[in-house]
Amino acid sequence: MNITHYLPKIINKSIEDTEVLIRKIQTAANLSQEDQELITGCIEFAAWLPEVVREKNISIRQLQRMLFGENGGKKNKKKKKKKNHSSNPESLASSPARPNDDGANAVGESGAASENSEPGASTHADNPASPEAAQNSLKGHGRLAHSVYQTAINIEIQFDQAAPGDACPTECGGYLYRIKPGIMISITGNALATVRRYHLEKLRCGLCGVVLTASLPPGIPAKKYDSAFKAQLALQKYYVAVPFYRQEQVQRLLGFPLPDATQFELVEQVADAGYPVIRVLEIQAANGRLIQNDDTHTKILSVVRENQQQPNKTRTGMYTSSILAHADGKTIALYYTGTRHAGENLENILRHRSIDKPDILQMCDASSMNLPPAFKTILCNCLSHGFRKFRDLLDFFPEPCLKVMSDLATVFKVDEQTQKMTEQQRFAYHRQHSKPVMLELNRWLKTQLTEKKVEPNSSLGKAMKYLLKHWKALRRFLVVPGAPIDNNRVERALKIPIRVRKAAMFYKTRHGAAVSNILTSLIVTAAIAGENPFDYLVALQDYKSQVFQDPSAWTPWRYRETIKQLSWLKAA
Repeated sequence: MNITHYLPKIINKSIEDTEVLIRKIQTAANLSQEDQELITGCIEFAAWLPEVVREKNISIRQLQRMLFGENGGKKNKKKKKKKNHSSNPESLASSPARPNDDGANAVGESGAASENSEPGASTHADNPASPEAAQNSLKGHGRLAHSVYQTAINIEIQFDQAAPGDACPTECGGYLYRIKPGIMISITGNALATVRRYHLEKLRCGLCGVVLTASLPPGIPAKKYDSAFKAQLALQKYYVAVPFYRQEQVQRLLGFPLPDATQFELVEQVADAGYPVIRVLEIQAANGRLIQNDDTHTKILSVVRENQQQPNKTRTGMYTSSILAHADGKTIALYYTGTRHAGENLENILRHRSIDKPDILQMCDASSMNLPPAFKTILCNCLSHGFRKFRDLLDFFPEPCLKVMSDLATVFKVDEQTQKMTEQQRFAYHRQHSKPVMLELNRWLKTQLTEKKVEPNSSLGKAMKYLLKHWKALRRFLVVPGAPIDNNRVERALKIPIRVRKAAMFYKTRHGAAVSNILTSLIVTAAIAGENPFDYLVALQDYKSQVFQDPSAWTPWRYRETIKQLSWLKAA
């Protein structure tokens, strides 16, 4: 009997009937103890399986992990660590694509792939034979150089027993001169905020009753919460993914009670200061060369209530869309949370595109929800999605799946070798090395289906038809220079709102979701640009009036120069 295609007859039994049947089996004299345990286990499993699938809406892969463990019953194999991977947004614009980079809707739910890499750290993993790679591999101590601490306070300590030009204390006849100083790093801990209580002396006149109050010393802000504290709250919430109520609990333990409602009001002020910059980023994103988009589900309580009050409402889903745009050598990250799909959010951005510009390159998965309804784009589909479809079927159809995965892995390896090439060089290299592989794979897939070697309606046949159906968009990198081969960068960018969702579960209102969109967009865009997001959020608050006057001067890659110009004007 072929159990793969055998459909058992479904027999509904109550819990009482099942218990009676198990007792009969346990008391049967003609069954051994081993047979009794086997039959009892089968009955209990048959009763358990429909309930767990019905109650938890469980997927096949989740069920596999529940029954056989994380590895599906296979022996655990050690995997080599890959140096050039990071889920940090700093690596989104530079890390090479890999066929096993899972998307946010696949295994991205489980969290970031690697959160231990240093922001902006460069590696030589693409060229293992380089002297730099050999030197880095020999160190292996895990310690960091003092130069990585960019915000360190530099303190110079003079040698108090001698000075340059003095005679050598060993009386050798030589004289002392200054050389490179020694470096020691000291890191001290402190609470999230330092609270200072100022007692302002008051004097009252005994005759007229006038009251005189001492003034605050210079340099002390009159506001209760400064810009740095607000920026820290925003980073903790929208990047580190610590919910406000959890921050409140920690702060109370440290003797600094701050209600979660107050925290939201403070980060709302940060979002208000950076709101004009978002419009500038949208315009720059719309006029770029390449744009990538995808979305994941989310929950907004006010929308849930709307859906309950309007049962005939056609659009009930809620999504967080991530859009990465590449324009003029800059990478812009934009986030949108609401009832619109990723394609509809992309359409609103593309309305800012100049009419004299050619169609923009768009990378996304094959879902129709990612396409902008009113705009034509040069569509590129993600090869990683096709790779995953065969990887999930590897246990059931090993030979054909290994064939497809091996061919696609060759293409990904070729793409890694093009990371430092120009667009035209990369295009020519792919045409030389990847095109023959893709053409042969296309012929093989068609042969498998036309010659009935694979059942078209089976899971393997559907995976093959997926590749053939979207073949034109999947091989766009062989036709258009600059077209990417996967959507892994935007899927890694989606992990940031996903971890916020997993920690806080939902947004209360659309307004709260909008605040999250603004701050996450500013933080991630600054991080990709190599700027300190904390400094950037502080600057937007301190120069709020100037930001509203000319928001284009306050993008992450221009704000430092703008501050310098304002300082020069003030000094003049």
